[in-house]
Amino acid sequence: MQAYEQAQEQRQSGKLLEARAQLDVCAQDACPEFIRSDCLNWHDELRAEIPSVVFAARSAGRDLSEVRVSLGQRLLAARINGEAIELDPGEYDFEFQPSDMKPVTQHVLISRGERNRLLRAEFAPTTLSPAADSTKPVAQERRTWLLPGIFAGVGVLGLTGFVAFGALGHSAESELETTCSPHCNQDQIANVRTKYTVADVSLLVGVGSLGLASYFVLRKDHEPRAAQRLPLDVRASARDLSLSYQGAF
Repeated sequence: MQAYEQAQEQRQSGKLLEARAQLDVCAQDACPEFIRSDCLNWHDELRAEIPSVVFAARSAGRDLSEVRVSLGQRLLAARINGEAIELDPGEYDFEFQPSDMKPVTQHVLISRGERNRLLRAEFAPTTLSPAADSTKPVAQERRTWLLPGIFAGVGVLGLTGFVAFGALGHSAESELETTCSPHCNQDQIANVRTKYTVADVSLLVGVGSLGLASYFVLRKDHEPRAAQRLPLDVRASARDLSLSYQGAF
């Protein structure tokens, strides 16, 4: 009789889980028939009234299972396994606590008869430190050999020009010493000086280009390749060819 009366009171006050427990008592075979009959009928009605929730958690597009779900000091689930959990209707603050992320709290109003309501918590992925992320494969930077190759080629041409024009200048100077020295005219002397000047310029171009080639081989790029612009300008005409580079060193 006591369970019969308490079950009705608790059902009316919204304590459906406690009401069902009392109905389990008064529905036993030892109870009077009219009490047992009412308790069995109310028990079937409560089955549809008791709400239930299903917990879920996701992070970066993947489901999480190692998440504790608590209600105050009460642990509802040690891990998420997709099972439904029955609760009384009312307002709740569920705390989702993964092992390696900050907890998330959800405030939820659960209504009578609301079955298998999905409650999903979203977690932002944690940012790993460089040491913790060292086990992941690191994509190597793609290095272009265009600039080093161009400057190396120009450097070789410059050194070749230095040797060639230096040899021509020395040969022309030796010829003047044996033929007209010291009475050679200005055009003959200017011809020799021009060859030496071209040889000196070729040497400077060759050494500078090889230095630039070495710089581009040894330097480390800090900008993504897609964001870099080629700082090389090549201009050609019917009479000459010019190559220029602009950059900071």
